[in-house]
Amino acid sequence: MIRSIALAVILLLPDRFPSLIVLVGFWIAPAVAGWVAAGFLHQSTKRNRATVTFVVLAIFVLGYAAAWFLFNLGRMPPYIPGASIDPTFASREAVAGLAVFTSALVLPGSALACALAFRVRGRMLSRMPTSPASD
Repeated sequence: MIRSIALAVILLLPDRFPSLIVLVGFWIAPAVAGWVAAGFLHQSTKRNRATVTFVVLAIFVLGYAAAWFLFNLGRMPPYIPGASIDPTFASREAVAGLAVFTSALVLPGSALACALAFRVRGRMLSRMPTSPASD
């Protein structure tokens, strides 16, 4: 059943399939970044590294949203208002629609995924007992 659905999507949207994957999975990279940053911060002994970590995560999320926008600009998704059948052409209306979509969904969704992964990993690491071998 799932294979037939995936095959139908690939056959119906062969040139837009990478864009669809990026749309559905836009939160994965920021979540991984938040998860890794929480582990890094937990291992750190300096308290001022928290500020640096948060600044780096904020820059990463903003940069990721911009990269997502630029990636999809070259592969204009058909679900954006004003998009044409040709995925390489982007009208002004389609670019504006993609910008609104990116700023309304991708940017806050990426920030939320990053923050949740950071918080969950931080709580998991704070509950783990410290072993004598790591001291």
